[in-house]
Amino acid sequence: MHNGLIELGEVPREPPPVVDDPRPPLSGRVLLGALSLLLLPLLAAGGHRVPPRPPTVIPARLGDTTYVADGRLFVVGAGPELRGSEVRNRIVGTYSLPEAKLLSLTTVAVSGRIYDVRQAGNTVVVAYQINADGAQAVVALTAGTDRALWRRAGGLIAVSAADRLVLLDTPEAETGVDLTAGTDRWSVPQQAGGGVTEAGWADGYPRWLVSTTGAGRLETRDARTATVLASTAVPVSAGASEAVGDLVLSGIGPAGLTAYHLPDLTRRWRSDVDLSQSWTRTACGAAICAFRPEQGVTVLDPATGRRLWTAERWTFAEPAGPYLIATVAERGRGDPQQWILDTATGRVLGDFGPWQALGPGPSPGLLYGKRDTPGAYVVWYGVLDPRTRQPSILGAAQQVSTDCRVAPDVLICRLVDASVAVWRLR
Repeated sequence: MHNGLIELGEVPREPPPVVDDPRPPLSGRVLLGALSLLLLPLLAAGGHRVPPRPPTVIPARLGDTTYVADGRLFVVGAGPELRGSEVRNRIVGTYSLPEAKLLSLTTVAVSGRIYDVRQAGNTVVVAYQINADGAQAVVALTAGTDRALWRRAGGLIAVSAADRLVLLDTPEAETGVDLTAGTDRWSVPQQAGGGVTEAGWADGYPRWLVSTTGAGRLETRDARTATVLASTAVPVSAGASEAVGDLVLSGIGPAGLTAYHLPDLTRRWRSDVDLSQSWTRTACGAAICAFRPEQGVTVLDPATGRRLWTAERWTFAEPAGPYLIATVAERGRGDPQQWILDTATGRVLGDFGPWQALGPGPSPGLLYGKRDTPGAYVVWYGVLDPRTRQPSILGAAQQVSTDCRVAPDVLICRLVDASVAVWRLR
């Protein structure tokens, strides 16, 4: 359900057969009857009224990858071969959303796997792995060309088109780099015993940088200028710090944690809850969720730090209005994929049956979702309402071979012939 960056991955290398079926063909009347039986319960539950628009199909090949960011779809495929070199050319196709109209084809030379693509104005920013050791680099190019503007070692965090700024992360510092020149505008050092984290994300870019030092200082900075906004002392022996919503949780360890408000670092509360072994701590609407491997979730009240509830059953949960949409740790055949929980108590309110929530829907509190048809390469898609637990069906995606994802107002799926299909959801 995460919004933002999407990688759909490869399709199966052996698409399902479409010929040489030993079974006799079904007549149109039989097919119509079977389809009616399938549709009746679905349409009764969802109220499908208007035939959906056909998808826009983008040509792609096996091994091509797909990303979504900045209101665009990027399809990355192989480019002209460079003989005698470990460097490979890749072609980045940029498409507008929701129209799926081709905007540019950009050629980029990289030495490893591309893991992120962004665009700001006429500049395409590509992040890739340098080698098998996991080292990363970022290159900026003029869209529609093979002209590299600059290339830097480091990981890509975010791009601000309005500020023409690229935020990079290296072991030494987080750095604000000029989009077209590639020069440093500012740098925030990664100090020994501390670290830098991003907070207050909006429109794909953080509002603040939160840094901690081994010397016992907690600071917030403007993420566009690196100007210090606030600073406060914390215990030198404090554990990790992590930004969650409008709070920074400091000193996370077996003895508990302390929460400070962002960006002014006003102390809000102290809790004795141990979140030190949690693999992620995130805002869950009106709560803080912390997830531990094979130990479920712990949920805190962000206003007081009080433990609201814990449950070993759930591996992850995300907010949808006043509810949480939770994924179960162990699922039997035919069991629902996701469940609706009361955020404040963890009480199970219901489930979506065979439907899976994919991401934010057309209005607050609603979700886009899908229902797979096993063996048929058909995916039903629609709008899910956590309050009623009922789908409103928008249509059916045909010949789908791999996972589907939603971006604002579109459904993106990989098809059995390796192409990419984009359905408009509004």
